[in-house]
Amino acid sequence: PPRGQQGANGNNDNWEKNDDVIRSSSNTSSSTNSSPSVNSLKGPFQNTPKGVVPSGRGPLGSYLDSVSSPRNPSGESQQPTTTSPTEEEDSLDSASTSRNVNMADKPASWSNTYLTKFLDTDNKDDARTDIRNLLTQRSIQSFMRLLEECRDPHSAKWIQQDFLQTGNLLDYHGTGAKFIQQFGGTWDLPLLSMMQQPPHQMIISAKRRGRGHGGWSLNNPYLQERWVEIPVDIDPSNLVTRILSVREQIAKEWDQDLDALMVANDMILDSFFEETKKKRSMGNGGSVSSGEGVFVRMAQNLINDNSRFSVQVSSPFRRSNFDLLYNLCTQAAIHRLLREKMKTGKASEEGGVGVGIAAVRGEDDASFVFLRDFYKGRAEEYFDGDLPFGRADDFLEDLLETSPYVISSGLLVDPVGTAEEIIQMRCLVAQEWKTFMQRVPDDHMVLRQALLSNQMNRSIQSSSDNESVDGFQ
Repeated sequence: PPRGQQGANGNNDNWEKNDDVIRSSSNTSSSTNSSPSVNSLKGPFQNTPKGVVPSGRGPLGSYLDSVSSPRNPSGESQQPTTTSPTEEEDSLDSASTSRNVNMADKPASWSNTYLTKFLDTDNKDDARTDIRNLLTQRSIQSFMRLLEECRDPHSAKWIQQDFLQTGNLLDYHGTGAKFIQQFGGTWDLPLLSMMQQPPHQMIISAKRRGRGHGGWSLNNPYLQERWVEIPVDIDPSNLVTRILSVREQIAKEWDQDLDALMVANDMILDSFFEETKKKRSMGNGGSVSSGEGVFVRMAQNLINDNSRFSVQVSSPFRRSNFDLLYNLCTQAAIHRLLREKMKTGKASEEGGVGVGIAAVRGEDDASFVFLRDFYKGRAEEYFDGDLPFGRADDFLEDLLETSPYVISSGLLVDPVGTAEEIIQMRCLVAQEWKTFMQRVPDDHMVLRQALLSNQMNRSIQSSSDNESVDGFQ
């Protein structure tokens, strides 16, 4: 079933059979993983964070959260154990409707080793700031959300736990998920690896009759439990085909959203100077009061208008996707700007320079040192891990609020000028990324050919196996 939505009576009204207990087991595992009973999922999840989570799924947890990683009230993960039928029945019968269900831990993010390597790459974007990697990550997350809405949490569970081996991926709001780095930092390798996985099957056991179920007495020790087993087939190649469709839809949305990003980007400096002038006219010397920003944030308003008046239905996480796109574009602009400043300094040192050029190179080196130290000291706060909304604008606000100061070499650095360079570079990055988004269907042709070849090879292999069996008989 889809995520738990609280009905008018305070219970989950979306469950079709509140008396069923669902268990899942894999054909590749000898033990049975028991999930909490549906009765224990009634009512709000008390241990989930209140308010709307960054992924946009709402304040309540989902059925996938409880199936994937059930937790006991003490917060420790339950390890799968083999129990006798009597012990299992007693544990199921003693399940309380008020038992807390904690959501699984969020997956790890990209390691911060990229902070020491991104200056050495010759490409425009390193793997950490490659827009195609983020597109793959958000496509998988959006597809898992669609599986959850279509009442197929078992396929999402296979992607999340068996294949990617991550934590609660649906509630992860960040630009660098760890699994992208584990697949070599390339956008297509996770999908190629998924399509090469063999078909999988889960056995779903649902309790049909028993003590306290189906109108039977709870305290009658002579009643026997009755279960029905439902096989659920998982075809990784089919999942990849559907993920590619989601990826193309998100690419079309980002092609439009990047226009909104550039419009909002061009308004930042004008808004900053206007707000500063307004504050100075009010007599506070241009200082920022508590709760006030140094510029008007227009990006989220523009994307809301885009999604509201869009002809096609938006993807599940469109606003969240735009926030991460905005964040990654800012980080990519910083990386490109630092690499350009470093190359300019090296070129000036290798060629003979005069006095005037040496002065210009000294200014470039000063701004390079300032931006490098400023960015590295705040990368974990604004760009890494699970992030709240608006961290890209928070970074620029922090930079614009920094007072000019003199570095160790004795040169003056203007943070406002550095912010202006980032804004200009971010516009160039967005224009280039629009071209990448328009080429996504062409990039998928190679993957679709690999999918077709893989399916044909499996079909030939299965037919040959059948022929050999018939010949033996």
